[in-house]
Amino acid sequence: MRAQFLPLSRRSIRAAAAAASIVSIVFIFTSLSNVAVGQPNQLMLADIVIALRSKKVTLPERNKILAGAVVVRGVTFTLTPEIEKELTDTGADQSLIEAIRQKSRMVKASAVMTPPVEAKPKIEPPVPAPPPLDFVFYEKRADAAFANGETELAIADYTKALEMDPKSVDALGGRGLAYVKKLSYDLAIADYDKAIEIKPKNAAAYANRAAAYERKGNAEKAVADYDKALELEPTNEFVKAGATRLHAEIDKVAAKKPEPVATPPPAPVVAAPAAPEFVDLGLLTNEKAVKLAKPLYPAFAIKSRVGGRVTVDVTLDEAGNVTSAKASSGPAILRQASEDAAKKSKFNPPTFSNKPTKGKGYIIYNFTPEP
Repeated sequence: MRAQFLPLSRRSIRAAAAAASIVSIVFIFTSLSNVAVGQPNQLMLADIVIALRSKKVTLPERNKILAGAVVVRGVTFTLTPEIEKELTDTGADQSLIEAIRQKSRMVKASAVMTPPVEAKPKIEPPVPAPPPLDFVFYEKRADAAFANGETELAIADYTKALEMDPKSVDALGGRGLAYVKKLSYDLAIADYDKAIEIKPKNAAAYANRAAAYERKGNAEKAVADYDKALELEPTNEFVKAGATRLHAEIDKVAAKKPEPVATPPPAPVVAAPAAPEFVDLGLLTNEKAVKLAKPLYPAFAIKSRVGGRVTVDVTLDEAGNVTSAKASSGPAILRQASEDAAKKSKFNPPTFSNKPTKGKGYIIYNFTPEP
């Protein structure tokens, strides 16, 4: 599945990603009941990754069911340190990792065993190699994360994909949409700039950059991009509606000004963007903090060896105090502790045009269980 720019295509992406996730998790979780009927196929790395990201059951339940499925079905891949890290980052607990490690050893052993001499030797099919962690892997996982509302994870995977293929217009567009959702309009515009540089006749990139400029308050650049997108795709209703709306707003602003006596009349003036309700502060780190509280590691999480990264979206008042904190991603058992720590933190007062204002941003907490 390729990430598309326009909202209509994005809805298709979300639907496809959700369908793929449901099919994969049902396929894995029902495999135990199929053992009595016939030997089930071994699990591939992609099966386990997709199942871990499913929201149908809790993460501990997903780990428990997956561990049982691995014991019964086996795996097609060898557990390398790189794959183990990817599984752990995705939410795999120690019991699931250990089950995969045991089955992985069986894969290694079967690869070097000499088959016994028989009158008619049975030719075993080759064990499929684990799927490579390549551009397609990260791009598809980023698409699925974005469709599930895991914006921060989607940005991380789009970035990994772009490290492997910096000229991927689809990956740039997907990350741009994720940045817009995080209200990081400058970062989104930078991605659309690169996409247009690579593919100058990309109407979708112009349209989405126009939407980012409009939300940022730059009506002049927004209407220019809408006009360019409309020139490339005259029948695109989304682009046509955006261009018509902005032209009407600009004309309305110009009509309120008295016509000067001198000729020629001045060009229409676009109204300066009004101060936003919230300023996007992006990632909130120690450098931006007056006080960055550390979360308490829940005892049950330590005992269960649950770790990972938790992203907490926060809002700040004009003094830099945290007024709300809500975890948007990360292990469920670690979210409450992360939200409590975020509420106790304080940051440098946000400003817009050198005036105090409210702000939005996010904090990332990393939980690492003891070895």
